[in-house]
Amino acid sequence: MKGGMTRRALMRSSSAGALGLAAAGLSGGLAACGSGPRQVDPASEILPPDTSTPVAASTTPARAHRTLANTDVARQFFGEKLVPMTRSSFGLDLAEVLPSDDKRFPSLLRVSIPIDVTNPEEKRIYQDGATYGGVQMFVDHTLRSPYELYMRYYVRFPQNFDFGKGGRLPGFFGTIVKNRVRTETLRSGFATRFAWRDGDSGLVYANTARSDHPTNTVGKATWRWPRGRWVCVEQGVKLNFEGYSDGLMLIWIDGKLVYKDQKFNPRISNDLRVGGFLVTATFGDGGTTFKPVSPQTIDLAGFAYDVKRLNPLPKPEDG
Repeated sequence: MKGGMTRRALMRSSSAGALGLAAAGLSGGLAACGSGPRQVDPASEILPPDTSTPVAASTTPARAHRTLANTDVARQFFGEKLVPMTRSSFGLDLAEVLPSDDKRFPSLLRVSIPIDVTNPEEKRIYQDGATYGGVQMFVDHTLRSPYELYMRYYVRFPQNFDFGKGGRLPGFFGTIVKNRVRTETLRSGFATRFAWRDGDSGLVYANTARSDHPTNTVGKATWRWPRGRWVCVEQGVKLNFEGYSDGLMLIWIDGKLVYKDQKFNPRISNDLRVGGFLVTATFGDGGTTFKPVSPQTIDLAGFAYDVKRLNPLPKPEDG
């Protein structure tokens, strides 16, 4: 490598911080990770131009029913460090912003999942199958071009929630950044969305643009999703160098490290960076038998990110 450090030196310096954190957690872990022009697929290498823009302020008065379909409401809910986008979204009118019943966050997002809604096929991304009801929205961060990032949010399933056969929850997505500018027409992407399967069994679906492992199930059944209370969800991702399996994925549930993968390798281009949150809450991706059998709701709150782990917010009783 000319004019700078060698690739090996770069690898040693970039991985020191994150691997130090990982060493205190679980050992081992599975090696995770492992389209066409008519649909917007951030996992494909070549995409149609993305003409979407950050959500602009609305000139219409806010409605009593405050949903993500209202641009002002969406911007207010996610805050100044997150930018809700319009690309490949659906179900925004099914995601209602309500006052929170928990002092840790001022508002919550209640996602409705009816029994009679099949989401548009043209909105499918990352080689997803059919999904039913709920919401999908890309929400960009405001950092320059991180290849390592940590997230935290909260999810609550009602006490009578019927998990059925499976569904998806929010996670990270990736985007190509060249010369510190996001490029939406050429993208070697990835997504690391939380999910449930076979009832309340937790996992992460890790999707990549790699032909050898485009879709991966990560950490399946290493935790269970409880009902009737808020659950703190954390994920840390450090992307690998192209051609090396030296990335990192960490998963914490309610502050406990439940999964660690030190060979995470979704990257087929060193221009790939972590793009932000893919806010998803929906049933499906396994055929019509994955449809909800009755109307359901999922609550989400407290979306945040940082270049280091955030840790759970103090519980109200903790002061």
